Amino acid sequence: MRQQFFYDHGLRFQCQPACAACCKISGKVRVTESEVSRMAKLLRMPETAFKKTYVNETETPWILKERADGACAMLDEQDRCRVHAERPGQCRRYPFWPEILANEFTWILEKQICPGLDVGELYPWRRIEKILKGEDEAGGFPPEPAVAE
Repeated sequence: MRQQFFYDHGLRFQCQPACAACCKISGKVRVTESEVSRMAKLLRMPETAFKKTYVNETETPWILKERADGACAMLDEQDRCRVHAERPGQCRRYPFWPEILANEFTWILEKQICPGLDVGELYPWRRIEKILKGEDEAGGFPPEPAVAE
């Protein structure tokens, strides 16, 4: 029999425009070699240059570097993710991380950081559990439409 969780009736989440709050707090964004490869390709950089600029390889797993203000180094000057289309799995699963879903209290605490919690799309518990297993992902903020030149 399945254990009961506070999110059994589902949780709402939708990234908010111009927010990036989850990317502006200091933390460890773990990346795999394949994620690094995809991000480097997206930025049209050689992998070695990407790693030197954006990855702390002294830890295992590798960790994305942070800006001086503690924000993720992948954020540009307007706090938009440079690699959103190829963002790491950890970012794709936010806010459905085990430490945030530990109980209702930790979800409520995260709401102080993320204004997208409890608004927008309803994620049923089955989808949340797939996200936790890495079999699905949270929506994330849709990329800005291309501007016609």
